[in-house]
Amino acid sequence: MDYGKPFTFMFEDRDWVAKILIGALFVFLSIFLVGIPFVLGYGIEVIRRVAAGRDEVLPAWDDLGDKFVQGLILLVIGFIFSLPGLLLSGCSSLFLRSLADATRNDAGSAFFALVIFFANALVALYSLIISLLTPAIAIRYAMTRDFGAAFNLSALWRIINANLGAYILVLILSWVASVIAGLGVIVCVIGVFFTAFWSVLVTAHLSGQYYRNFLSGTPPMTVEPGAPAF
Repeated sequence: MDYGKPFTFMFEDRDWVAKILIGALFVFLSIFLVGIPFVLGYGIEVIRRVAAGRDEVLPAWDDLGDKFVQGLILLVIGFIFSLPGLLLSGCSSLFLRSLADATRNDAGSAFFALVIFFANALVALYSLIISLLTPAIAIRYAMTRDFGAAFNLSALWRIINANLGAYILVLILSWVASVIAGLGVIVCVIGVFFTAFWSVLVTAHLSGQYYRNFLSGTPPMTVEPGAPAF
């Protein structure tokens, strides 16, 4: 894999200024939730193009309806994966609030503190697992275009295990890109919208490269009607 190219490939497109400007606009609209599906849908298209070896230019901002639908599906997939953690966090908060009202002695306080610790540890552990799965989930959905296939845990593990070292680097470099994106707030605040979209492109390119280098030789990830997922 070329780990440097994801950070600069977008600038090779002669129309990169206009395309990133539009992307930054959708990132801004994400504040009102409207733009999130468009940004995610665009990232999915970048993954597919890079996986196919077509990363010489950025995708055009056309067929916005399809980008919105694809991004919305990925957003729903992410929400479903995060739902157990959200439910655990919510239920534990309600339980702990009731427990706090019921316990007034030292023993009760100690038990209360212990429950808080384990509940928070479980939520944190689950959140970490979902974070580690996120690139695999995006790759899986992007290359299958199938909602249900994204929940095939054995397939997600095969994506991760195709080259664990490279996958970890994808995670690390995606995190680095997000940190750099955060610095965009220094540029009159509005710069963060541009750097945030740039970060999405970096992560998408890394994911597309990972598929092209380590998974393209496996059975196709596209799902035909009636065919088993992966």
